Amino acid sequence: MWKNIQIQDGGRWGAENRGKTVDSVVGWIQTFFEEDKNPDPAKVHWVTKFQNLLTNSMTEQAAYDFKQGFFTLAHPPSFDEKSFDKIMETCAAIANIGKNHKGYVLVGVAENTKTAARVQEIFGSQPLSFGGFYVTGVDHEAAYAKKNLDQMFQEITDRVGRSTLSEPLKSYVNSHLKCVQYYDKTVFVFEILGQNSPSHLGGKWPERQGAQVKDVPPDRMGALFERFK
Repeated sequence: MWKNIQIQDGGRWGAENRGKTVDSVVGWIQTFFEEDKNPDPAKVHWVTKFQNLLTNSMTEQAAYDFKQGFFTLAHPPSFDEKSFDKIMETCAAIANIGKNHKGYVLVGVAENTKTAARVQEIFGSQPLSFGGFYVTGVDHEAAYAKKNLDQMFQEITDRVGRSTLSEPLKSYVNSHLKCVQYYDKTVFVFEILGQNSPSHLGGKWPERQGAQVKDVPPDRMGALFERFK
C-alpha cells in the first residue's frame, strides 16, 4: 500500500501534494469499509441518551422513576389503571421539586431481577440489562393488546389528557411524551418540568421524598409554594 503513496521529502508540503496524499490514503482504506445499509443517527443518539438517563438516575433519584410497563404482571395481563394513576402522581411530585426542575418517568424499565423475570414469564420477552436496570420495553404489551406502537402511544396520550393532572403540567407532559427505541425495545419516556407554581393531581399535592411519593400535608403547603417564588 505505502509504495503507491508518494510523500514529498522535507518538512514542508505544498497544498497540492498534501491533497494528493490524503486522497490516496482515503481511496485505499475505503475499500475495507462497507456502507451502512440502514443508517439511523436517531437510534444511536437515543441509545446513548437513554443510557445517560439511567446513569443519571443513580445520583438524582428524586427526579426519576421507573415502571416495568403499563400492564399488570398477572394471568391474564390487563392495563394497570392504578399504576397509570401512580405515573401521573409521580409526574406532579417530580414537578413539585421546584420551578424548572426536570425529571423523567421511564416506562419499560424494571429495577430488579424479580420483576424482569416476571415480565419474561408472562410475556416471553427477554429484557436487556444495563447498569443494574432491566429494559423490558412495552412492545410485548402492544402485541398482547393487538395494537401497534402508534395506537398505544395515542391511547397513552389520551389517558394523560383525561387525567386529573393540573395544567399547565398536563399539557407539558403530553407534548413531550416520547417513544424511545433502545435496541429492540421501545420505552415510553415521560418528561416532566417544574412549572411556575406547584402542580397537583385531583386536588392532592404530591412531592418526592427520596424515591417515595407522599402528599404534602396542610401544614407544609406554605413551604411547597415557597419553592416556586
